[in-house]
Amino acid sequence: MGLFSIFKLSKRVYFPGCNLYFKNKSHLETYSDILYKIGIDFKFVEKKICCGLPALELGYDSEARKIARRNFEIFKEENIGEIITSDPGCYKMFLKDYPNLVLDWNIKVENFWKLVLEKLESKPGLIKIKSSEAVTYQDNCYLGRHLGIYEEPRKILELLGYEIKEMFDSKEESICCGSCGQLSFTNIDMANEIARERILQAKRIGVSKIITSSIADYELLKNNSEGKIEIWDLSHAIGYALGIRSKEDDFKKEVEDEEILDKIHRDFEDEEINKLVGGRE
Repeated sequence: MGLFSIFKLSKRVYFPGCNLYFKNKSHLETYSDILYKIGIDFKFVEKKICCGLPALELGYDSEARKIARRNFEIFKEENIGEIITSDPGCYKMFLKDYPNLVLDWNIKVENFWKLVLEKLESKPGLIKIKSSEAVTYQDNCYLGRHLGIYEEPRKILELLGYEIKEMFDSKEESICCGSCGQLSFTNIDMANEIARERILQAKRIGVSKIITSSIADYELLKNNSEGKIEIWDLSHAIGYALGIRSKEDDFKKEVEDEEILDKIHRDFEDEEINKLVGGRE
């Protein structure tokens, strides 16, 4: 199924966010398949756009305002009336920041996690494989601290059969894993140190898996897990339970994503080197 072939006439757009759109195509496919499987209609906007959160958090207010206005115009051109996003940062941006950045903002922003939960509750037959594993859940700062959403992701996991063991600091008292506020861009050493501490906290309560609702959290925790604990994104858990993904499939796709990114980085470095060499001649 092509990424841009689903429900073309829908007025609801699925906005995956930059992390999914540009870096994690395997997770993007999984999320789109999940929405399709549980009966949520949507379409993609084929213009590659960022929600503007990095610019806003790094202090570029005027640039963030320009991005928001451009996105609003694109949404109107596409006849979009509702936005659904699985990215907590984008959700916070559209729900709380866009009304201040775009004075005539009038697009409904839906709670992805509540919508998925309601669909799974109303159609329990969709769940093909139930887990009995004990896991812990990492609260994303945008989803929790900014928006007060703690229960929906946990209830989804419980519906899928998981036993959730809480870390000592969770929900309203949760500790950041290091990915939010652009810390992984401005101070990667500190972000890694925070992530490693969170992993140790999970190990102390005797679980072997952390599940998160944020791809940014997933990436940072996975990069610091050092094989001590398994890191899953929520799409892994839902995708496997619905029978639309196997672990082997996702592992293969993630390897392909990493190979593509490595090639992009190599091509970029080669281009920069050629520019430097050309400049010297």
